[in-house]
Parts: sequence; C-alpha cells; structure tokens
Amino acid sequence: MARKKKRKSRSLISAHLRGIKRALLEGDKRPVFLAFLDSSLPAKHGIYALYDKRGRLYYSGKASDLPKRLNQHLKDRHGESWELMTLFLVTKTTNVGQLEALVIAAARPPGNKQKPKIGQDLRRSLRRYLRQDAVAQIDDAVYPDRQNPADKLARRITTKKLRSVSQARLARVLGTSQPRVSQLFRKKTIRQYIREAGKRDAVLLLLQKANR
Repeated sequence: MARKKKRKSRSLISAHLRGIKRALLEGDKRPVFLAFLDSSLPAKHGIYALYDKRGRLYYSGKASDLPKRLNQHLKDRHGESWELMTLFLVTKTTNVGQLEALVIAAARPPGNKQKPKIGQDLRRSLRRYLRQDAVAQIDDAVYPDRQNPADKLARRITTKKLRSVSQARLARVLGTSQPRVSQLFRKKTIRQYIREAGKRDAVLLLLQKANR
C-alpha cells in the first residue's frame, strides 16, 4: 500500500530581500536591479520596510507592485527619510493589510501615522480584571473569615444537580469530551474541575436552564 505523501504547508512569505540600499533604485545600477526584480519576483505582491541612515525602522507599507511603490517613495514625503529597504513577497491570497497592521502595531515606525486595525483592544478588559482581582485579594487579607463568593457559587453546583443535566451538554459547556465528564463523575472531582476551569458561571447558567 503506497504511503500518502505529506502535504507541505505553504508559507505566507514566499521570498524576501533584506537590507538593500536605496541607491540601487537611483544610480547606475537601477536598470540591473529592476531587471533582477522582474526575473526573480514574478509576483510583486507584498510588504516592505524602509530604514533610516542608522538602520532604524522608519516606515512599513503594503503594495501590489513593490518596485513601483518603492519608486514612489523616492519623491514623496518619505523621500528624504530612508536609506535601506527590505521586501517580503507574499502569496496573492494573503491579506497584506493585516500583515502591515501587525508590523505597524508591533514596531510603531515614526513614518506611519495611521492607526492600524488589529482587532479588539483588550487593555480596558485587563484593567477591569486586575481591579477585580485586587479587590478580591484585599477582601481575603482584611476579612479572612468572610466567605468567598466563589465558594458560595461552588456549593450551589452540587453533584446531584449536575446529574440532572445530560453529560453531553455538560461536556459542551466545559469544552471537554463526554467520556472525560463521566470519568470526573466517577472520581468525584467534577466540581473541582469546574472550579479550576473557571466555568462556574457557565455551569450555573446551564443548571438554571435545565431546572426551569
């Protein structure tokens, strides 16, 4: 029986050209450089980075035709600010806008003024979470005898109540398999698992729906 060949995953970045001098686009070598790009880079779709005289990242952008776009940067508002360039060739199906946004968000080049779109900003949620954690720690330190609200919730989730819902539904809520749930019931550690997984609220909601 013939073995199936392993399919190689295709890289997003098909080729790159790092740390090339700007002079190649302007001097006597320009025709040779452009000829090289035409012969070596049949697909010119990609991301580029421009660096200043000290080698610091100044600007990053995307282009469907990298040589043409770099040529524009010789005379635009960035013209006097860069000396080196790096090109990253990507597949045509790649979303270059998202790649560009990641570079800008991570490196924050001074030449890029636009605010990159990189999904939801979780900093506010993190601050809220840290505040809640700080309050909980203060309560534990100042009022050691006070019952922890989490413990109250844990007691409301009894094994008897859990058996009132199907193991399949419980497994879905916990993000695990039904055999794993059965195993936890047998070991009598199901409530501990719920507490450690941080799924108390989800399980309580499931129990409320089941007992309506």
